Amino acid sequence: MKSLTSTALPERAVVALDPLLQLIAATYRTPGPALRADLESGAFADACGALADALDLEPPAFGPLDFGALQERHVALFVSSGDGIVAPPYAGFAVDGELLGDTFQAMGGTFARYGIEVRGDWADLPDHVTAVAEGAGLLLAAGAVDGALEVLERYLAPWFDRYAAAVAAADVGGVYGALTPFLDAAIKEVVREAQA
Repeated sequence: MKSLTSTALPERAVVALDPLLQLIAATYRTPGPALRADLESGAFADACGALADALDLEPPAFGPLDFGALQERHVALFVSSGDGIVAPPYAGFAVDGELLGDTFQAMGGTFARYGIEVRGDWADLPDHVTAVAEGAGLLLAAGAVDGALEVLERYLAPWFDRYAAAVAAADVGGVYGALTPFLDAAIKEVVREAQA
């Protein structure tokens, strides 16, 4: 697979990278007041629309918002369910099928090469897709576009490849069911352009 580099990346994909990473980070963390405000105000839908326009994609369609139901769906899809978790939110697990495996270790090395390390008081697994997207966003903000793209391609894309269809099937008509395949398509478009 050809590696992503900022010198080969079309401008529209570079411009789309920051909002893409922000949407991923906002979507998969535990739903709280900030997400609720963004969903209720339309800011979240506007961000999705802008990303869709930037990449010539169809934006996700959201039905009426029931924030309590959204919180329940988050738990059932990504945290705990009697029927099994649909999509464990760990990038390394999506590749290796285990927590703290080889992919987790490689990801830590990728971030360390760019000077990003996990704080000692961090309480969650550092390969949670939210944390990975936030880390890639830090790389992007520091001007390390290549590093942000590497994280997108090697660690976030496999999670979406593995779980987007399952989330869509398990959350028909829900925010996660609409948004996860959209973000998967956006990632694929950025990677496709970079590899062209």
